[in-house]
Parts: sequence; structure tokens; C-alpha cells
Amino acid sequence: MSEMRQTQPLQPTLAGWIIRDAAVYAVFGAVLWACQLWWVGAASWLAAAVAGIVSFAAAYAVCYINHEWGHWLGARMAGAELPLGSYRGVLLGLFDTRAHSRKQFQFMSVGGIAGYLATAIVFSMLFYAAADTPVTTGLCLGGAAFVAQSLSVDLPIVWRVHKGADVTTSAREGAEPRVILRRTWQSWLLLAVIAALLFAADAWAADPSAQQDHPMVMR
Repeated sequence: MSEMRQTQPLQPTLAGWIIRDAAVYAVFGAVLWACQLWWVGAASWLAAAVAGIVSFAAAYAVCYINHEWGHWLGARMAGAELPLGSYRGVLLGLFDTRAHSRKQFQFMSVGGIAGYLATAIVFSMLFYAAADTPVTTGLCLGGAAFVAQSLSVDLPIVWRVHKGADVTTSAREGAEPRVILRRTWQSWLLLAVIAALLFAADAWAADPSAQQDHPMVMR
């Protein structure tokens, strides 16, 4: 009678995480390319709407992934050895304040911020470099939305720890669902106002007749 072998869980490795996220990037790239081709070929509002929504969601996901890699890089720069998470979850495991210093927490936090800021900047450059398409617009808006939300949550925690607050308490209180929800709608409301103003300014600059009729424009 043969004994049943128990399947051991797959132990995550750094190489495995690189392969996993590279595969995720490739899937996102293929989906966005398909959305772009559909929009170019169909030139319909439905294709534009789907391309914009999918691009927004993809930008959000990529910002989050790069945010986690920024955490890892920042922690490693400060000499922290953090456990890797399951491939079905996020890159890093929990930050143990008993085994790591305040400086290592700050490096990890700032690294995460740098990760999604750099990603959003790349999406913005794509938006301005390429034509104004639903895909590039969705990527730009998704990156901006992630930055606005995450900065409103991350910066208060980083600042409190910088001023001497307890790391565990600051991180737990700053990551409460009600706090994240409140800061999300506040930051997105501000972002919507800024986007509307920029859109109005761009439309005004592109309309010569509006500029001629404006009293502040020199003739």
C-alpha cells in the first residue's frame, strides 16, 4: 500500500517573482495593444470606452506592482531582509518591527512611493508623446489616480514615523479601511478638479475665437 505524498507549497523566490510580474506585464501589453487595434479599426464610442476603462485598470495594477517592487528595493537599500509573499498575493511579506529598524521602514516606504511615481510619470510621457488615444489617456488617468490616492495614504504615515511616532501604530491607523476610503475620495475629487481645469485651459488655448474675445488677451 503506497503512502500518499503531501504536496509542498511552492516557495517563492526572487527569480520567480520577476518571471510572474514579467508575465503580468506581457498580458497587460497584449490586451492594451488589442484595445488600441480595435479602437483604430472600429472608431466607435464603445471601442474607445472599453479601451479607456481597460487602460485605466491596467495602469492601476502596474502602479501597484511597481509600488511593491519599490518597497523591496528600498528595504534592500537599507539592509532589510523581508520575506517574499506568495505568488498569488503581493511581493513582500509583513514588515516585522522587532527585526527591522525605523530607518529600514522609512526606506521601504519611500521606495514604494518612488515606484508608483516613476510609473505614473512614464504613463504621462506616453500620453504627451503619443497621439491622444483612449489607451494613452486611460494609462495617464489611471497612473494619476493611483498617485493621488496612494500619496494621500502614504505621506501621513511616513511623516508621522519621521516625527517619532510608533511604526506599527502609524502603519495600522493609516491603513484602516475608513481612512483609506476617506482619503481616496478626497484625493480623487481634487484630481478631478485639476483635470477639469487643465482640460478647460487646453480647450481655450486651442480656440482662437475664445482668445480674441477674452478681455485679458492683448490685441
